[in-house]
Order: sequence, then C-alpha cells, then structure tokens
Amino acid sequence: MFMTRLPKKNSLAVLFLLVFFVKAILLFVVIPELTETLAPLYSQNAFADEYDKLAINLVRGNGYRFFPETAETIMREPGYPMFLSVIFLIFGYSLTAVKLANLLLALVVAWVMTRIARKLSGSNMVILCSPLLFLFHPGTFIAESRGGVEILFTLFLTLFIFALYKAIESNKFWDYLVAGGMLGLTVLTKSTPILFPAFLFVYLLFVERYKTSPRFIFASIATMTIAMLIILSPWIIRNYVVVGKFVPTSSILGVSAHAGQYICKHLSKENRFVDLDRDAALQRTQLAMERGYSFRKGYYQWFYSTDDEVEFNTYLLKRVINEYKESPLLLLKCLAFNFYNFWCAGKNWWATLLNMIVQLPFLLLAMAGAYLSVRNGQAKSVGPIILFIAYYVLVYVPILAQARYSVPLIPFLSILACIVLSAVRNKCVGGSNR
Repeated sequence: MFMTRLPKKNSLAVLFLLVFFVKAILLFVVIPELTETLAPLYSQNAFADEYDKLAINLVRGNGYRFFPETAETIMREPGYPMFLSVIFLIFGYSLTAVKLANLLLALVVAWVMTRIARKLSGSNMVILCSPLLFLFHPGTFIAESRGGVEILFTLFLTLFIFALYKAIESNKFWDYLVAGGMLGLTVLTKSTPILFPAFLFVYLLFVERYKTSPRFIFASIATMTIAMLIILSPWIIRNYVVVGKFVPTSSILGVSAHAGQYICKHLSKENRFVDLDRDAALQRTQLAMERGYSFRKGYYQWFYSTDDEVEFNTYLLKRVINEYKESPLLLLKCLAFNFYNFWCAGKNWWATLLNMIVQLPFLLLAMAGAYLSVRNGQAKSVGPIILFIAYYVLVYVPILAQARYSVPLIPFLSILACIVLSAVRNKCVGGSNR
C-alpha cells in the first residue's frame, strides 16, 4: 500500500538526497551519452535563444546587448540573462554550472508544488507524487539540460500561483501585494503572464461574488497589478530612456508572430518545423534589408539602433495582423495548428511523435483530474490553476507555439494528473486521502 502518512523530516531529507543524486546521474552522465541522438531534436547541452550572449556582455561591462558593437536591446526580458550573468561571474562561461543551477531550481519547484498540492487535495499521494512526476518528466530533463529560461520561469510561476492561493484564501491586501511582487518577478523573466490579472479579476467576480464585494475584488487585483508594475518599473524606465517609448516587457512579439504565421502557412509532411523556422528568419532578414535597416545577420536581426529594433518588430506585427485580416481562414488554421503545436511540436516529425507519446497521456490524466475535482465539488480549489493553464495556452495560440513552451505548465498538470491517480488507487484499495 502506498504511504498512509507523510514521511517524517528525516525521511523527506533522505528522499530529497536520493532524488538529487538520481537526477544528477541522469542529467550529467546518462543524457550526455545520448547527446548525439537527442541534441539535434531538443537542443540539449547548449545555450538557447541567445541568452548567454546577453549575460556575457553584462559580465564584461558592455551593457544589455547581444554583441559589443550592436545597440542596447529590448528583445529579451532581463530576468534570465541577469541570472546567467551571476553564474558566469562566479563560475565562468560554464554550461555545467547552469545545468546544476537548473537541477537545484527544479527541486525548489518540487517543494513549492507540495505546498500548492495541499491546497487542492488531502491525499498524500498527490502531495508527494506530483513533484516526482514533474522532476522525472522528460520535458523537465530537457529544460534542465540546456541553458534556457524554462526552469527559472517555472520556479517564479509556481511561487506566484502559491502566493495567489494564499491571497485568495486570506482575502488580505498584503497577500495580494506579495502575489503581485511574485508576478512581477515572473514577468521580468518571461512576459507571458503580464495580462493574467485581468482574467483573474473576471474569474474572482464570478466565483467569489457571494463572498466578496466587487469593489474589494477590484481593489485586490489593482494592488496585485501595482505591485507587479513596481517590480517591472526599473526595466520600464530603462526602456523609456533607451527608445523614448513605454515598453513594459520586450520587443520580440513581432518576430514571434511572424515566425508563427510563416510556419503555419508552410507546414507540411515535407517541411520540418526547424527548417521553416530558419526560412522565416531568412525572410525577416530580407524584409529588414529591404527597409534599409543596419543590422548584424543571424536567426535574429541584431540592430545597431534600438529604435530600429522596436520599429522593425512593430512593422512585423502589423504585417501579420493585416494578413490575418485579409485571410480569416488562415487565422483559424494557425489557431488550430498552434494549439496542437503548443503541446507536441518538435523540430521535426520524429521529435513531434516522441512528444505526442509523452504529452497526450499526460494531458488526458490532467484533464481527468480537473474534471474529477469539479465533479467532487472542488471547483474553487482547482479553479486558479485551470484558469492559468487556459490563459497561458491562449496567449501562445495566436502567435507561435511549440512543445517546449508547455514546460512551465508541467507542475500544475502533474498535480491534476496525480488527483486521478490517487482516486484510482483509493478505489482499488478502498482507502481515502492516503
């Protein structure tokens, strides 16, 4: 029979160390041995999305730019490059140090998950197994094995959701202030959740209308939003100084929207996702040259003027929107493709198939867990998590989506999935909440 009570502190410490060593062996020994096979599919054992270039220039005192000769950039939020710069400052340009940091951060995520799980279920199986499911999910290992933003972003995201649960329970402005601060740190790392307070406001108006006045709900969400903006304010002020415009997050939306539309238009059995992504980058380079911009060529266009960077991204976004206006059917096609891509799309069809094998059963379990919780009268308990998952997917679907973007949702999906596993176990052994 599975554990009938939570382990004592000593047992938890032993479990923690065991998980750490097992994951370390897999991350630093087993996965590198498979690098020749897996690296082309999942960009493992490498730095992703040029974050390391920003960190190196920060360490060298060149400012927030990709290359010493290019302009200061707004293309990436500063959270992860600053995190990398601290690691580089202490350990040098070391991917091993970054992978170790990812492993430790993932363990912190697992601990925060136990706190969130207690809000949703009294089952020890949910509380203990959901973190293990997250830690040993293939998506987590892939994220840990590369110099990418996913693990740090996942940590801030889980901390925000935990703070949000506490705020909703206590109905205190201070807790909403703390939740807003955590949301600000999350947005500084990746801007996806920046509009979530608006969705949360509507949700709370509907769910808490018999418990809390609309005026108090509005004041609470306003408090959260103000706290978020306070955390973001140094970045916003810096951006205004650089380009003279209000840019609360980053300037990359136009690039992402263009890439998403291009891939959607040309995706077929003969065209791989990664090849289309490169073709889209080549088209952006051509468009930038036609418009007379001065820039350094690459997957991204690294401009010698920050104003040009912002202007070009604005142009790309308007171009994408105009094309969707001319062809609503293309928009519908891209929405459908991106919803699928968000969960399964890999660099090629083989990677996509592997993603499907892992993701689809996982998603079905999570959906069943959400349904079971609602059916058992726990809708308010799982509501914030379901709301955030829906919001998060909705942000990516109109723009650009691939399976790695779903990694930050693994902790929440794991909790929902374990609710089903706990229910099945209880039904089989005739127990409950054990």
